[in-house]
This record gives sequence, C-alpha cells and structure tokens, in this order.
Amino acid sequence: MDSKALNTRCVELFQNPNVRLRMWNARMFWHVGDQMNVAPAALTDPKVDTCELEVMLSAAALTNSECAAELDKKEPGRVAFIQRQVREGMRPLLRPVNNA
Repeated sequence: MDSKALNTRCVELFQNPNVRLRMWNARMFWHVGDQMNVAPAALTDPKVDTCELEVMLSAAALTNSECAAELDKKEPGRVAFIQRQVREGMRPLLRPVNNA
C-alpha cells in the first residue's frame, strides 16, 4: 500500500466510532498546526509512522489491520505490542514518520 493510500485508511479508521470513544486528538498523529477540531480532509501530513498508526487504529476500531504483516516482518513483536497496549486502554508510543 502506498503512503497516500495508507494515510487515507488511517483517516478513515480515525473516524470509526470505536476509535472516537478513545478521545484521541488528530494533533497526536498528524501535523495540523494550532487547529483543535480538524476536518478529516486536512489530515494529510502524518507525524508518526503510518503503518504503526494503522495497526493501532485498527486495533481500536476492532477491525483487521492491513499493515500488520508488513510491520511484523520488519520488526517482529511490534504489532502484538501495539495491539496489547490498545486492548489495555493505553495509547502506545508510535515511532516518528520516517522521511528517509
């Protein structure tokens, strides 16, 4: 999945009612300036690794992740850690976006 499609999936997951119950602010995950209530269309510049974000949001939305296999291949155990943190009511610290 390319980066734009992955970000779009994250934005869609962020709108899921199960995710919204967690009261996470978009500013935690995307660069949005000083805005507090940001329209989904404005969430285009991620602060965190979008693959990790997709795994976290999928776990919170109670749906299957499309990035889990790729992330687990790159770093075994990372997916399970993120999912466990979400299940336990925490918000895992995600890695910053890799601009390399």
